[in-house]
Amino acid sequence: MKTFKIGGPKSSAPLRGLQNDAPKPSAPTPSPSKPAPSAKPVAPKDGFDTAPSKIGSSIRGLFGPSQADSFAADPMKFSGQNILNGYKLFQNGAPPQGVQLPTPNKPFVPANQSVATLNVQQQHGNANLSLSAPGGNGPQVNYLHYLSSGQGKPDQGSFAGISGVPLHPKPGQPSMVMTGPLNGCAVHALHNKTDDTLSFVHQADFSKYGASTGKQHLEDFLKKNDLQLVQSLTPHDYSHPTGSHGIETGATAFAHYDKASAQWKLVGQLNDWKNGGAPGGRPELQRPPAGLGQWLGPVDPQKPLSLDELQ
Repeated sequence: MKTFKIGGPKSSAPLRGLQNDAPKPSAPTPSPSKPAPSAKPVAPKDGFDTAPSKIGSSIRGLFGPSQADSFAADPMKFSGQNILNGYKLFQNGAPPQGVQLPTPNKPFVPANQSVATLNVQQQHGNANLSLSAPGGNGPQVNYLHYLSSGQGKPDQGSFAGISGVPLHPKPGQPSMVMTGPLNGCAVHALHNKTDDTLSFVHQADFSKYGASTGKQHLEDFLKKNDLQLVQSLTPHDYSHPTGSHGIETGATAFAHYDKASAQWKLVGQLNDWKNGGAPGGRPELQRPPAGLGQWLGPVDPQKPLSLDELQ
């Protein structure tokens, strides 16, 4: 069963299960170039659709040292105090060397071939997440890719995943799974009973054709790959209208292995789109009115999740 939910798109009740973030900074001075009230901003689409831009090493250094170690040491505390921005996970617009990506015909990448180095730099009030080649100076994480629904068959949905994630990572093995921002997608944790390992899957446009269709696509995918659903983060859990234009909130999703409970946790940080950022740069995110809400779901192979529980 899911433990904390942020609430569905049409929910007007106070959000449940939220952990309050750090005190909000003073309100920024309004920009003179602020669009007219009638101009409705367009939120970024799911995952990784922002235009690629090359960022030289000299520019990267301007934003200070990486805070990735702090994030990896206590993911819930860090994500409760910092706005995670996962747009442009690939700083040069292409996956780091040594990181294998799934394809529509081969949706799963072995976990040991999805390893990358996590970097976290602060800029404009955002903790910008990025990935570089494995073996770098920073936490090693598993990267969960995204394939748009246009790359899969319409009647099957589109899935991108990693397989063979150990239930209990050993020292030196990644203990975090990172993926791009969610704006309509879902992330699922799956159990492979054959070898007692986990898989994580990014399902594109879960709610595009309605939750019932998304669930049907997922059910077909589970049967085809002989996997069991053990946790899921869907748009119903993180998306609701915000701001004067009612732009739907998105989420930054990640999974981490909690040593205290000896269990993986699937986490979604509610985030709100602020603006498109500089030309060729990342969109900027801001704290939603209710704060940096955190959705948390334990990944327990002994407690499978029924598809009927998804919305």
